[in-house]
Amino acid sequence: MNTDIYNKIIEDHKELTSLPQTLTEVLRILKDENSNSSELANVISRDPALTAKMLRIVNSPYYGAGREISTLSQAVMTLGTRAVSALTLSTSIYDMTDTWELSIDRIRFWRHSLEVAVAARRIAEMVRYPRIEEAFISGILHDIGHLVLEKSFPDKFKSIWTQAESGEHLVELEENSWSTNHARVGQFLLEQWNIPAVITEAIGQHHNNFPPDTNDKDFILPQIIALANKTAKFSTLLVNQDSASNIEQKGILQKNLGLSSAQTKDLEENLLKNVVDEAQFLEIEIGSSGEILLEANKMLYRQYMTVENLLSENAKMQKEVTQAKIEKASLEAVTTITATFNHYINNAVATILGRTQLLELSLVKGDIVDTAGKMASSLEVMISGVNTIQLVLQELRNLSEFKTIVYHDDTYILDIEKKIKAALEKLQQEDTNLIAS
Repeated sequence: MNTDIYNKIIEDHKELTSLPQTLTEVLRILKDENSNSSELANVISRDPALTAKMLRIVNSPYYGAGREISTLSQAVMTLGTRAVSALTLSTSIYDMTDTWELSIDRIRFWRHSLEVAVAARRIAEMVRYPRIEEAFISGILHDIGHLVLEKSFPDKFKSIWTQAESGEHLVELEENSWSTNHARVGQFLLEQWNIPAVITEAIGQHHNNFPPDTNDKDFILPQIIALANKTAKFSTLLVNQDSASNIEQKGILQKNLGLSSAQTKDLEENLLKNVVDEAQFLEIEIGSSGEILLEANKMLYRQYMTVENLLSENAKMQKEVTQAKIEKASLEAVTTITATFNHYINNAVATILGRTQLLELSLVKGDIVDTAGKMASSLEVMISGVNTIQLVLQELRNLSEFKTIVYHDDTYILDIEKKIKAALEKLQQEDTNLIAS
């Protein structure tokens, strides 16, 4: 990890090292298991704008308790200390960072962040994570490192972002440039704000690859956030960076967390509606209905094209497999035919050689008289010819025993040809000598 980048962030942006006093107090209460509702209500009430916002949220149909809630004490009693703390922290950081002068598309950024937060909270509920508010906070703040990196390195950030939107892998680009990535930078910033360690560590690990059977309780929240991030359909980038490894990792995370196919299907089917509802009640700008619909249509089109490309690749692969099967069957047929020919020719050669050797033995014993010596020399040529045929047969046997790659090995084939040619030349020379004599 390159510590220089963190030092530069702190040196250049002192304002990043601490939160407003109200949020600092809210965090203290969030960490304190013994805190009570009246204490949290007193802290929030010091900020009139935040008080009004919390009351609007708690009275919305999404969080409504069936009766009008007019005081913060009632709000905290209704939703619980941890839930109100999470909502306060999330909406306040959204308002605070919205004042930062950055070029990153804020609507896309918060649309994606809120989608991850909503998905993370739902996953936490399904896996019975004991503090679902931690999942929501981790989700909504998981990409805050993007904002910090652009604020600290605007030119370099813009260059990397442009490359990522052309299809290059964002995290790899960040690692190559800064020896770190936005996940760990976000973790660093939130540590300066004294956000609970369980949340900062989950944010710092949301791009990690988790191996199968990772069941340690310390890695449950990081895996929830990682899965929520991979489940989210809306991206801050203009291009989706899905890949085969991402899809594989998503499956591993689902299995590690013990989620069924029905649960993940339910999560994804209802995610968009839940995000739109949550954005309205939290007063987080994620775009108009038309913009969201247009973005959704683009995603559907990309998915359609992905499926079409997969089908095309599958058809191509099927053709290649079929051709490979034909070639393999052809080679197997050649091997079988070669072995069959080898068998019959070898039997014939054995018969000829046996008879030739019998004649040769008769000449030696004197049972057959060859005064001119023609028969003896002819037998030698016949034996030489039979040996040549046996050489060829042996090479054919060798070929039938090799894998198919041997059929494409020109060097090996040339060696065989040289052996056979040499044997034939020898036979021809002996035949010429016989005739001349």
